[in-house]
Amino acid sequence: IAANAEYIRMADELFFAPGGANTFNYANVELIVSVATRFACDAVWAGWGHASENPKLPERLSAVGIAFLGPGPVAMRALGDKIASTILAQSAGV
Repeated sequence: IAANAEYIRMADELFFAPGGANTFNYANVELIVSVATRFACDAVWAGWGHASENPKLPERLSAVGIAFLGPGPVAMRALGDKIASTILAQSAGV
């Protein structure tokens, strides 16, 4: 994480997920939701990769009233599927 990055400067708090297997940190949707709930977060930005590409994260955060800063689950599902994303891009004229 770039210590001087604007998104770091704007954050009220940061939580660094533990190291080890992804199922115990950045890819663990329940861990992210649990920490966000415990710290009474208004929103979560999950960074790049792992949970940030998992449509379950915005769904679970929404269920507990926390905003997800990123695409919604429908977009994630569509763009996570190469065939669906190609069809979507073609229909949008991209």
